[in-house]
Amino acid sequence: MNTDTSLLNTAIAPPLSMGLTYIAAGQSVGMLMENAVFNEKLAQITANTSVNQCCALMVASGVIGISKGK
Repeated sequence: MNTDTSLLNTAIAPPLSMGLTYIAAGQSVGMLMENAVFNEKLAQITANTSVNQCCALMVASGVIGISKGK
């Protein structure tokens, strides 16, 4: 190994390591955002389902009350 190659490797190492760190951090943040969006979607589905179920129960109890003459 000559001196030029050794100096070149020494000069490239810090930017390369920081670049790889930025890539890993960006990928991690991207995965966090993707999970947050997916969890929000599931929360909205759960909320809509519970509202629909409550409405169905209110309609059903109204029908039962009407049939009993209340």
